[in-house]
Amino acid sequence: MTRKRAGGAAVVNIIDTDKTVSDTLADLRRLFNDWVIEDWEPFPDDSGPGYTVRFLRGKTWTEIGSRLQPTRAQNLRVCYVVVHNMKIWGERGITGVAQGVQFVGGLVTTGKDSDKESYETACAVLGVEPDASVEEVKRVYQTKAMFAHPDKGGDEERFKRLQKAYEHIVKVKGAKP
Repeated sequence: MTRKRAGGAAVVNIIDTDKTVSDTLADLRRLFNDWVIEDWEPFPDDSGPGYTVRFLRGKTWTEIGSRLQPTRAQNLRVCYVVVHNMKIWGERGITGVAQGVQFVGGLVTTGKDSDKESYETACAVLGVEPDASVEEVKRVYQTKAMFAHPDKGGDEERFKRLQKAYEHIVKVKGAKP
């Protein structure tokens, strides 16, 4: 589908959906749970409407990103569709679809729904449901932080993302870290 922006520039839109970022994050949680993948992270681009989803399968991180759709919701939905197809292909014995990707990310969102989107994204980064108890949030954070901590051989950037997500969630829930 092609649309025109103000000024006449054409925008190619392959995902025409009413799904919000929150809807797609929930769909991703279900998909990864069904695929038995516990460690995954969504990342909105620091600038622009792009989105990236990163997940750990086996001992390999795979990253799927989309930046060409006009909204964050549509870019995240593209990521969802690709991950969903990868799961289906894997079930049919097709391998080697995505290899050698490099990760670059952060946890910054902007826009009118940024507070809700930031909370939903933080929950996804940490790997908890938005309605998870503070105790569950702390338990999951402690477990993941133990593996991601640079002193334990983990990735410093990932540790910082987990820490930032954890702090944001407990702040929203009105608890102390």
